[in-house]
Amino acid sequence: MSSTTKKDVNSLSVILPMLSISLFLTSYSVVNGVIPQLGRALNVDNTAAELLSTTPSLTALATLLISPALARFFGLKKVIGAGLFLVGITAFVPMFATNFAVVMAARVLFGMGLGLYNSLAITLIQMLYSGNRRATLLGIRGATENLGQAIMTALVSVFVLIAGWQGAFIVYLFAFPVLIWFWFQVPDVHLDKSGSSDMEAEENVNIYPEQTSPILGAFCVCAALYMVFFNAINVRFAEIAQKILNDPHHDSSVIISVGILFAVVAGFVYGFLEKKFGDNTYYIGMGVYFLGSLLVSLAGSSYVVLVIGFFLFNFPGPILGPFLCNRIPKYAKKSSQAFWSTMIILSFHVGVFVSPLAMRAVTMITGSTDPAAPFPWFTAGFAIMIAVVLAWQLTHKKNAQPALA
Repeated sequence: MSSTTKKDVNSLSVILPMLSISLFLTSYSVVNGVIPQLGRALNVDNTAAELLSTTPSLTALATLLISPALARFFGLKKVIGAGLFLVGITAFVPMFATNFAVVMAARVLFGMGLGLYNSLAITLIQMLYSGNRRATLLGIRGATENLGQAIMTALVSVFVLIAGWQGAFIVYLFAFPVLIWFWFQVPDVHLDKSGSSDMEAEENVNIYPEQTSPILGAFCVCAALYMVFFNAINVRFAEIAQKILNDPHHDSSVIISVGILFAVVAGFVYGFLEKKFGDNTYYIGMGVYFLGSLLVSLAGSSYVVLVIGFFLFNFPGPILGPFLCNRIPKYAKKSSQAFWSTMIILSFHVGVFVSPLAMRAVTMITGSTDPAAPFPWFTAGFAIMIAVVLAWQLTHKKNAQPALA
């Protein structure tokens, strides 16, 4: 549904509900703390119970791939609204069901709901805003994902104390007030060639190219590669820490939680970095990644160096993600905006999937059982990614347009 009343998209009454839909996008894992209780209550082993956490991230891919086509046919607002509705409605089933198959079916639909609007939450900002405002909002949107995960994880612990394991799913009911808020405040945007939107601020209108540039394919490769490297530290950090401390029972959850806060901060400062450094924001993000990977590689027996490297790893993701998405309106025609947002999000998922395979490949090549063995290779990978983009820029200096802007 698209309101007939023009809306000022620069007002907080539009911006806040538009950002709030991203609170749920990484919330599939907030039930991790009650996995043992889920297994006992549903009479399944721990491995099966863990699938209730991981399955939504996989089923999200199915609707993620078709969401651009749906958005072109129905408009962004209707598809985003449908996704939020699925997130909220599937929360009811686990609250009352005692059958594992029924709960799993609800989690499958939950993931499909997230996939319906994952990339569209980015596309909406890309099409309603331009320039520094767009860059800032893309960064804050990324921070909102991490903030939502932190808030919902805290709420789950409270609801579980009150209602048992079923309480873990209560947090998803907040999707309904967010849906109502979004529906009545945010204007619709259409992806047809002529396009239409209910926005009022003409200075926010983007000028799209007639043809899509192949550079967007390179953006997708970049997104996948840096997620391969980034996901590696999240998977291996606890194991490396236990090895350094010689304590197989060491709990790294506090350090990992602090890492999430670094990601939140990075999302909020991305707009400033984009405004101040423009294309060079890429080098800032990749440079921090390189330094973090280098520190992990050289940590040896130093836990402090490892932790610093881990924190540095968490900072650039909310910078590089919005950096790439912020360039889509310049290089993709209007009708392809949602498609390329989806391709970059899909590239992130591909990187996460490939990451353990890349680490296993390094182990096979080196023959080392050290959990930190892949990171010198990944450090070299970051250096190559920086060098390739720099060489591309230098060889295209004659172009009137900046290489990445």
